[in-house]
Amino acid sequence: MTDLRDKVALVTGSARGLGRAIAERFGQLGAGVVVNYAGHQAAANEAVAAIEASGGHAIAIGADVSRPAEIDRLFAAAIQRFGRLDIVVANAGLELVGRAATEFNEEDFDRLFAVNTKGAIFTMQRAVKDIADGGRIIYVGSSTTAFPMPGHALYGSSKMAPRFFVEVLAKEIGYRGVTVNSILPTATEGAGVSTDGARPELRQFIQNNNPMRRMGLPRDTADAAEYLVSDLAGFVSGQHLLIAGGAPA
Repeated sequence: MTDLRDKVALVTGSARGLGRAIAERFGQLGAGVVVNYAGHQAAANEAVAAIEASGGHAIAIGADVSRPAEIDRLFAAAIQRFGRLDIVVANAGLELVGRAATEFNEEDFDRLFAVNTKGAIFTMQRAVKDIADGGRIIYVGSSTTAFPMPGHALYGSSKMAPRFFVEVLAKEIGYRGVTVNSILPTATEGAGVSTDGARPELRQFIQNNNPMRRMGLPRDTADAAEYLVSDLAGFVSGQHLLIAGGAPA
């Protein structure tokens, strides 16, 4: 099992869904964890309680990652509480699917790009300042950036720029031993638009088309995150790990 004792992890958007699964996994592995939330404080407090119940240490910090000043405040508070950062996961995001490329409007564009693109990129940029040498930066993207599908034009586009940023950042800070990678999950039960349960038609589509005949689960993404922060992945950087059960997306 991966040992994250004496490590500190910050996971944006970790009150629910994939971020929470990652944050709780890191806590179970011994890390001090910063649970970030924007609008779900009660859920963030529940995540902290779950981490502490498993023997870990955690704190919830509210911050809107679409605002760089809020990102700076989040990192400063994390350093003040734990004294260091070893792992940063840029997970916070919004999902908008089933919207044709000709149907989204300027408000949709601004909302998704503010969080999914601006928020993720500035989170990773800010991580470089505080993360310890030998640290890990992970971006949680989307399988739609690997396999474009109808109805995902705006969402996938907002996730594509940070994916490119991962590859460049990995080259620029590799000399410090810091790895930078992304995880690209497929449609996941209990996350994104399926947080409260997947639509029957989506579940049937997955059943018919995914080689493993199921949707992704939050633990699948947490497993990938655990690998990327482990010693086993110390020489893996600038890569995109597709979590899709053998399907293209």
